[in-house]
Amino acid sequence: MQMTLMEYITQHFNGDLHRYAQFAGVSREQILKWIENECCIIKGKLVMPVKHLPVVNSQE
Repeated sequence: MQMTLMEYITQHFNGDLHRYAQFAGVSREQILKWIENECCIIKGKLVMPVKHLPVVNSQE
């Protein structure tokens, strides 16, 4: 199952970023950076994008 980090925090921590930050052992500001960077949860793992790739038109 895949969900955004914010969806995960909402589901498991009632949307409390500070509580999730304490759980993860990082600052609230770091959590905000992860959310802004579009991190997601896949199969129970926090996945951080390395690079956003451009959309390629496959009809060429």
